[in-house]
Parts: sequence; structure tokens; C-alpha cells
Amino acid sequence: MDRAYAGTADLQLMEDSLARSYSSTSLRVGDLSWMSRDHTHRELSLDIHLWQDASSELIAWAFFRHYGEFNVFVVPDSGHAEDASLCDDVLAFIDHCAESAVAAGDPPVTLNTYAIDPTRSVVDRSLATALERAGYAVDDASSTSGFVVRSLDQLPSATLPDGYHFDWVSTPDLLRGRVEAHRAAFAPSDLSVRRYERLQRTWAYRSTLDRLVVTDAGEVVSFCTAWYDAHNASGLLEPVGTHPDHQRHGLARAVCLDACHALLATGAHTAQVGYGSAAGFATYTSAGFHQTNDELAYAKPWRSL
Repeated sequence: MDRAYAGTADLQLMEDSLARSYSSTSLRVGDLSWMSRDHTHRELSLDIHLWQDASSELIAWAFFRHYGEFNVFVVPDSGHAEDASLCDDVLAFIDHCAESAVAAGDPPVTLNTYAIDPTRSVVDRSLATALERAGYAVDDASSTSGFVVRSLDQLPSATLPDGYHFDWVSTPDLLRGRVEAHRAAFAPSDLSVRRYERLQRTWAYRSTLDRLVVTDAGEVVSFCTAWYDAHNASGLLEPVGTHPDHQRHGLARAVCLDACHALLATGAHTAQVGYGSAAGFATYTSAGFHQTNDELAYAKPWRSL
């Protein structure tokens, strides 16, 4: 049985399926909550689809984003690890979303996904084969991105230069400052307070893990939102950023370490963070993170649909 996304309970089902399937991939608890910020849950029913077995157990899901990125997931222990028709159905949903978007007037986009490691599991091999069957190819440009991990044992202290202090998103003013810092760090960004409040209502969000660097004058200038995966006693940092006017002071490294200390206090033993540039990689490795994954990304230009 397949059906459209029906609300926040489904988002939790999807994130639970990630946590229980793999202890570490580039798609973790918190990622889906963060990605869901851009749409109401009713709108997400157009872009998320779930597959269940006869007992209503989740066996697969797909999540399409309007700019062409998507995720597909088949639960490894669902009994469908080698189900080619299921993989084809999941990818057909992605094509349907892309075609519907263009028919409604959106521009054509290159479709792309990630977090596929054919050496990791039968499911990954099945998905890789299905992607190739559907016209996708390994995206060589993805070699500049990935994720890094570290143990939370022997964490160095998180320290800041004079004029700054650590905080967390504990007041409406700090929430607004968090949003403005993000908009500056990732300009152009359409993040808004309303979208951030939507994110805060997802089950995985904890405000005490939403870490900040604040000037003594009260301006939020760096941030690191951490997410806790209780099943694996692990944490995710997503996103991390610093206002351009306050970069090159070690604030990103410091707020990442502060978030790691908060995760440790929550019960995590490891943490991971994704990177998409050499600068990001350098920041995270300076905080003790190291690369472990060999995941692949796949892409298909619109003309192949």
C-alpha cells in the first residue's frame, strides 16, 4: 500500500526508520525536520510519499524538493531489500513530482539524490541499480561534499574571543536573532521566523540543542542546531553558520564544540556534520571530526525524464 504524507506523525516514522536502519549516514534524525521547514505539512503531502506493508509497517518513503534534490529510502529489514519493483515505484514518484512541478509552471530541474553506498547493504545496491535503470548516473561533483564524525569522548573546551558568549534559542528575541544570522550566513535565504517556528514544532527539535554565539550587545552571530538520535546515542549538527561580519574569529568551530557538549549532556556518544566546501571541511576537522563515509550521489538531467 502506498499513500501520501499525512502529517507530523509520518515525519517521525521516517526519521525513526533512518535511526533504526543505520547508525550513521549522511541523512539522519533532524535532517528531515530541517528540510520540512519550507512547507506546511499539508503542502508536504504533495512531495512526500510512504509505502507500507499489509501490517501497516513502513517499508519505504520518498521526499522530493522543488529544486530537484530528493531522498528515497527502503527499510533494510522490511523484507523488501531486493524488491526491484518497489525501488522503481519510489523513483517513479520522484519523476511524477518533477513533471507535475514543471506542468504547473516551475522551471525544469536536474534531479539529484545522495546517501547511497552500494557497499553498505543490499538495499543500497538495489537503490543504486534502480537509479541507474531510471537514467541516473553517479554525480562526480559530489566528491566535494560528504559528512564527518567524531567521538564525544575527550571533547576540548568550547572557548570564545572576548565580546562573545554562548547561548541557546530560549527567548523570542534570540529566535529572531537566530533567523537573521542564518539569512546573513546563507544569503540569499528565505528563512523566516514563521518557518523556524514550524521547525520547532517537529518532534526531533530541542531548543536546548539549538546553540548560539551572541555578542555582548545581544546580536546572534553564529549558530549550530544539534539533533539527538536516542536510538544510536548520536547527534547531528545541521545547520552551522556564522554572520559574514563575524567570520574568521573561530566562532563556527567554537559553537560546534558547544553543541557537542550539549549533545554529550543529552546522552550522545558521537556526533556528525555534513560539509559542502573545503572551508567547511577545514572547520569541522579542526574541531576533531574526521571523514568515514564512501557514499555516492546520483543525478539525472531533466531531458532524461
